[in-house]
Amino acid sequence: MAHRQLRIIYRSNSHAPLWLVADKSGVWPKNGLDVDTSPQLIREKAVEALKNGHVDLISGNHHNLYVRNANNGEDFVHLAQATNNWTENKLIVRPDIRSVQDLQGRRVVADKLTSHAGLNIWLFLKQAGLDVDRGDVKLVELHGSSEDRWKAVLAGEYDGTFVTIPHDSRAAQAGARVITGQAMPMIRGVTLTTTMSFVNNHREEIRRLTTGLVDAIHFFLTRRRETLEILNEHASPILKLQSEAEVETLYEEWAQSLERKPYPSLAAISNVFKLALRRNPEVAGYNPLALWDLHFIRELDDSGYIDGLYQ
Repeated sequence: MAHRQLRIIYRSNSHAPLWLVADKSGVWPKNGLDVDTSPQLIREKAVEALKNGHVDLISGNHHNLYVRNANNGEDFVHLAQATNNWTENKLIVRPDIRSVQDLQGRRVVADKLTSHAGLNIWLFLKQAGLDVDRGDVKLVELHGSSEDRWKAVLAGEYDGTFVTIPHDSRAAQAGARVITGQAMPMIRGVTLTTTMSFVNNHREEIRRLTTGLVDAIHFFLTRRRETLEILNEHASPILKLQSEAEVETLYEEWAQSLERKPYPSLAAISNVFKLALRRNPEVAGYNPLALWDLHFIRELDDSGYIDGLYQ
């Protein structure tokens, strides 16, 4: 019998490690699927491709669909969540800054302030007691790479910037001070996103995809050597990793973040909805749980399948 086909695009290359492991580990054919995954880095094109039926699911689109469902009555839906923590919490700072609180009155540089990454920084600082709207910290946009930004901090042009691995270790090797901020719950990374119209017409494919995602997470967590080989060969060129040590650090961060049972956490949903409200305060009355349909992962969990993988 022919495998059922699914087309999935992911919103950032940072999602690639799990999708690459899923692709190279054989979990899709095991579940009777032929899954085509590829990056798509432009949000508007991703959403329109989903609506137009050019793709079946998106990995991502975390905070910008609440307003579309709330205001336009659209039927976007999140089905599963692989990780629930913000990992771009490594702060590269000037030598005289010793803590996050020392950013009071300072200039922090970010990429795009209205993007998920920029909004994360706003929320992280706010939860640390530094309110950008109150003027406690000045957020400055500098479009470009993480390396451009931490090098600008190192040159004294700004007081701090937030990065993810491996930029924290690279900046440290260049002589920068690195502070790791507290963990912040956040919906980010691999989120299975589609429309209820697609779900209602492809329930069997969604069941198989949900099982395949769980199988990929299990492979990632329990078969370290094979996963490192996949990451080294296939993720390194995409993420521009420069050494086996950087690949191992990438693996460890993912291994610590992945959910064996890919449910979203309530704290992560609450925080990502704060990002949505930052951009669209008029949707404050919308219940963010309405964007989530977790019954496929619940059904798989209740069957005992996931627990059985780890016994």
